[in-house]
Amino acid sequence: MLLFNRRIFLALALSGGVAACGFEPVYQQGKTAANLRGQIAIDLVKGRNGFELRQQLEDRLGHAGDSAPYVLSFSLALSESALAVTADEGTTRTNLTGIATFAVRDSATRQVVFEDSVKNVTSYGSTSATYPSSVAKRDANTRLAKALANQIAQRIAITSNGWAG
Repeated sequence: MLLFNRRIFLALALSGGVAACGFEPVYQQGKTAANLRGQIAIDLVKGRNGFELRQQLEDRLGHAGDSAPYVLSFSLALSESALAVTADEGTTRTNLTGIATFAVRDSATRQVVFEDSVKNVTSYGSTSATYPSSVAKRDANTRLAKALANQIAQRIAITSNGWAG
């Protein structure tokens, strides 16, 4: 019973501290980030990984029409490194690292209003069988695209008060 009361006290103390610091939800109605949904067109990118990241970004930022006030362009760099190697030099686990560099531009002037880069890592297992290994690699690429899209969308939302109109 005493431990339960301590948890309640701690939760109340922490929530009071967060409220007192001026914390406000980024997507609160009337906030800049909430108004950006569907307002950022995403440039086309070649390749499966670029396509996957673009789709994930559209899921988070909303599909924008041709008259969107902003355009997001990005480049994606991927690298693989062996994480677990067997005694006969076979790789059984691989790290997949992705770095997405992106820029948000004003559609009318093409001037960069915000730019940044994000990095994330995921891994996948491989076997001597080709098909399961390729499926695992494709799944890791999808997970990586989701993680990078989340990071990009968060950075855009958090900084939007400084550059979005």
